[in-house]
Amino acid sequence: FLNSEADEACKFLTGVLRKNPLLLRELNVSDYKLDLKKVKQLAALLEDKHCKLNII
Repeated sequence: FLNSEADEACKFLTGVLRKNPLLLRELNVSDYKLDLKKVKQLAALLEDKHCKLNII
């Protein structure tokens, strides 16, 4: 991803998971270079009590 594409992808993914918190239990992002902002966006999902995502 280019940086702007990664930003949009991260926003999209976090939006989808906030609307459908039961959708994923594990998310592998090891192939992507995420900056601190994107990591924090994804990590914030783990704080949502309705989100079933356990592993990033």
